[in-house]
Amino acid sequence: MGPRRQIPIKVRYSPEFKRVYCTGAVGGFNGYDFRICFYTDILTQAEDPIAAPTATRELQVEVTLAPLALKRLRNWLDKQTKEVEKLIGEIKTPEERPSPEPSGAPPYR
Repeated sequence: MGPRRQIPIKVRYSPEFKRVYCTGAVGGFNGYDFRICFYTDILTQAEDPIAAPTATRELQVEVTLAPLALKRLRNWLDKQTKEVEKLIGEIKTPEERPSPEPSGAPPYR
């Protein structure tokens, strides 16, 4: 077996290409491929300022990946996360952040 050749890759945008801002993702493996659905949560405050806001989860786009593509995506995301954290510090999830002090305002339920 000879040495591996690098094949040049041309990049172009699909006519269906779009950019979306997402606040989260859900998905899973079905035995053949991995599916990730990206979403945006939209909060809407009621007319009554005492009432809790309502949330709408708007599904933006679903991406289907082969297992190898999933692993490569994970590796790329790990690398990108480390680079971002070098610049801005550790990214903490809400569960990792300390609870805010009570402000006396009514809690949202």
